[in-house]
Amino acid sequence: MSAPEIRWQPRDTTLLEWIAQQYGVPIALIGKAAGVRSSQTYAMVHRWKLGGRVHVERIDYGAPSSWRRSKQFDGPGVVPNGPLWVYTDRETGWGYLGFDPGEWHPKASTAAHLTAVSELRLALTGLETDPEVWTSERLLRRFVKPEGGQPNPHLHDAWFRDFTDPDKVWAIEVELTRKRGEGRLMRSMAAALDAADRHDLAGVLYFVRGESLRRALDGIAVRLAHQRGIERLLNLEIHDLDATLARKGVR
Repeated sequence: MSAPEIRWQPRDTTLLEWIAQQYGVPIALIGKAAGVRSSQTYAMVHRWKLGGRVHVERIDYGAPSSWRRSKQFDGPGVVPNGPLWVYTDRETGWGYLGFDPGEWHPKASTAAHLTAVSELRLALTGLETDPEVWTSERLLRRFVKPEGGQPNPHLHDAWFRDFTDPDKVWAIEVELTRKRGEGRLMRSMAAALDAADRHDLAGVLYFVRGESLRRALDGIAVRLAHQRGIERLLNLEIHDLDATLARKGVR
C-alpha cells in the first residue's frame, strides 16, 4: 500500500521557509510561532518529517526543564535530555533559500544562542520571511561579500529594517553571556559597529540577557565612545532581551 499523500498548507510553507532562514529552531518555538497547542505542533512536525522536509534531533545543551519522551521522535528506551530541534533537510533548505546550504546539524555549543535569536526575530517581525525585513545570519553569510578578498571580520546575528523609518536598517546582536578575556567584549562591540558602518547601516541594536551583562555593555559603550572622541555612540542601542520577549508575548 502506498503512503498517503501529504497535503501542504500555506502555513507549512511559511514556517519551513522561516526555519530554513534561521538554520533550525526548537520544536516548542514552532508551536509558539504557529499559535497551536503542543500536540498540534508535534503532529505538524511529524507530518513534515514523513514528507521528507525536515530532520528532528534532540540537543542537550544544559537548558533547564523536565524533558518528556516523544513517541514520534525519540527511539524506544531513550531518556530525553534537551529540547527537540527541527531543521530542514538540504534539498528543502535549498528550495527556500535559493542556494545550496550544504549539510547542517544543530550543535549544543550554539543552540542557546540560535534559539534566542529566533525568539527575538519572532518577537520583532513575527513569521515575516521577506529578507528585506529581517536578514538572517544564514543569509548574511551567503550574500554579504568580504571586501578585497578578505574574510568578513564580523558577521552580525541579523539585519532588521526599522518599522518607524524604513530607510534605516539596523544590525542585530544577541548576547547571552559575557565574553571572557581581556578586552574581548570591547573588541566584539567595536567590530559590530565598524561592520555596520561599512554596510551603511543605521547602527547596532544589542539585546542582552541579564542586568550584569547589560551594565558591562553600557560601560564598554562609554569607554568606546571616549576612545573615538565622542560623548556617546549615537549608532548603538542596548536592550533587555527577556523584557523584549516578554513584552511581545514570546516568553
